[in-house]
Amino acid sequence: MAQLANNSSEEKELSIKRSNIRILALGLILLLIAILISDFFVNLRYPPERKLPEDLQPLWAKDKELEVTMNFWGDLGILFSWITIGIGLVLTVYGGLHYVRAPIYRKFDTSFLEAFTSAFKTDKNFVFLVGCTIIFTILWVFNLLTYPPSGPLYFLRKVFLQQNAPEGFPTDSLHTLSTYGAFAVIQDTAILIIYLYIIYVRLRPGKQFGEDFVNFAMERTLFLSVLMFTSLVHAIGHMPFELYGQGQWGTGFSTLEAWFAFDKILHMFASMAIAMLLFIIVTNQFQKFGAESTSSTMFALLIAIAFMISLGLVWEIYEWITNWVLVLGHYEDEILDAPKDLVWDLIGAVIGAILAYIELHREKKEIPESLS
Repeated sequence: MAQLANNSSEEKELSIKRSNIRILALGLILLLIAILISDFFVNLRYPPERKLPEDLQPLWAKDKELEVTMNFWGDLGILFSWITIGIGLVLTVYGGLHYVRAPIYRKFDTSFLEAFTSAFKTDKNFVFLVGCTIIFTILWVFNLLTYPPSGPLYFLRKVFLQQNAPEGFPTDSLHTLSTYGAFAVIQDTAILIIYLYIIYVRLRPGKQFGEDFVNFAMERTLFLSVLMFTSLVHAIGHMPFELYGQGQWGTGFSTLEAWFAFDKILHMFASMAIAMLLFIIVTNQFQKFGAESTSSTMFALLIAIAFMISLGLVWEIYEWITNWVLVLGHYEDEILDAPKDLVWDLIGAVIGAILAYIELHREKKEIPESLS
């Protein structure tokens, strides 16, 4: 009987293994097909013949009606190829992981799922973080598909760029108006990786890098709320409607609109979150060594605000260098824009430090009440 049971188990494992191989093969085939489809429709959407001088272009390349039709089917085909690539990647990863994984991976998966379920039931901040990360991921994918001119959803962004382009701006250079589009996607990618790592650290307690700091930050609900709100606003600001572009394409820097532009508000919230966390860290260090006093609290406030102003300066230099490296041609704009960003950094740092002070004061009041 034991022999039959072993044989049955081996046959079942072999059948599962073969199934995973088929899934892996199907995923790879879909990826290959998607790449070929993508190549065809990208050439249909952006035919190289149209990049030639007008006297060298074939007659069909000058047909405007045909161009509209080719653009439509090209966009549709590129979108289909992106979807196919997504499906192919999912199948490839799923089939590959299940084909090569050993019992140790199965144990890892089980414990990871158990940890996730437990954290979801007991940790409200973890639930909040996971929910915001899912929303942020959706926005990130959407931005990724809309920014590049070859992206399947670029036409959504292009309409807005056409409406807001400066007078006389060449149509061929339209996508350059979206100055921070690719830059923002890179930033959002870094933010997403950090959030996924924080989730991993919370589910895998042990000797993870930065584990103490992650746990310390995750316990601060107000800080976490401001941080999540800031990241979501950042992702929304670079959606096809280019909220960042309002009043910031080389015009309106001295107007009231420029002082209250979308990214200025975001500077304030980002500074608020960082200053809150820094104030709490410095204050906790004073408490740890028994040096808590009114003077130490004021010192923590000043440290948080001063650090944020310094970080703001570093960030403005970084933006200017990015403009130079990527040849975005907005050097003068950056110089005019930097002082306004720094003012909003200061406002956010002051508000954040004050909010952290209020929250810390409230926590001190709650502790004696809970002890009594």
